[in-house]
Amino acid sequence: MLEEHLGYLADAVRLRRYRAATARAVRLGARIADLGCGSGVLGLLCLRAGAAHAVFVDETDMIEVAREAVARAGLLERASFIRGRSQHIELPRKVDMVVCDHVGNFGLDYGLVELLQDARRRFLRPRGTLLPARLRLRVAAVTSGKCHALAEAWTARRVPPEFQWLRETARNTKHAVGLKPAELSSRAATLCTIDLRREQPAFFSWNAELRIARDGPVHGLGGWFECELAERVWMTNSPLARRPIHRAQVFLPLGAAVRAKAGERIEVNIMARPADSLLAWTVEFAATGQRIRHSTFHGMPLSRNNLAAADPARIPALGREGRARLRVLARCDGKRSAREIEQAVLRERPALFPTAAETRRFVARVLGRNAQE
Repeated sequence: MLEEHLGYLADAVRLRRYRAATARAVRLGARIADLGCGSGVLGLLCLRAGAAHAVFVDETDMIEVAREAVARAGLLERASFIRGRSQHIELPRKVDMVVCDHVGNFGLDYGLVELLQDARRRFLRPRGTLLPARLRLRVAAVTSGKCHALAEAWTARRVPPEFQWLRETARNTKHAVGLKPAELSSRAATLCTIDLRREQPAFFSWNAELRIARDGPVHGLGGWFECELAERVWMTNSPLARRPIHRAQVFLPLGAAVRAKAGERIEVNIMARPADSLLAWTVEFAATGQRIRHSTFHGMPLSRNNLAAADPARIPALGREGRARLRVLARCDGKRSAREIEQAVLRERPALFPTAAETRRFVARVLGRNAQE
């Protein structure tokens, strides 16, 4: 976790973009909320840009890193901290601005749209500001042996034959890659522009036309974002940009390579349901009529439980772990200590798990995630 956030903090281009955006967007004396704050660097930038108060929200232990960073900056009296998932918490007061950095490799990956839609409805004052404000998605055809190898990795000789069927899973997977300009075999096309300040649908479908620039195989599509943080302040992970942020792009495989000639037209359709992390892509080669379809739904090894959970008519029953969690939480009455709860569970349900040590670990985990001091 710390290594991931070190990468964000060490990205000088990203920090410059956010510093410029907060300087432009933060009004003097504003209240802001930094959602999914991680290290808290964006909230700190807002405070230094003139915000009167910042609420830092994160569901992980990084909230404590944010608290310590704000304290070391001497700004603790202008900050408050809430541990929890943004969609699960309430703010004590509405805010003038919401800021977050849930912009994934292909813009939508980290639940950005859903998070900001919820924040706009519940947290933001009328005429409040969202940062980021808009998202533009771009695609291009990709010719890259490196990327093709990712989709075909399960067919390598070193992989036992009993597992090579997982090639179809890899072909339906969105891969994070570092694309080079030379690996783009068409000009980039704009797939869509999403105004994050407006109501958005749960399901998207976009079309684009690509023109092949040179003869050769096409291995898939490359995708990236251009994000408007504030007015005239943009950041991008485009492989074509002079100063991109350090964030990978995505590669959407075609499976088997398709040979195409310079000038050939390719029709692309991409569908997305961000709340479920689902992405589907269809690529049609106009010259031959060949059409290829893939979806991340087929890139998920699905168990019977996964399939059953998708059925709204199912009649669910608690499993062993669910029943065990209920037993622990039923004893969490605000009077007993954690040790007393642990001892009660061990005494009353000695066979809850195969060993007493595992029962103790389970009780500690349930209390840590579900109880408050």
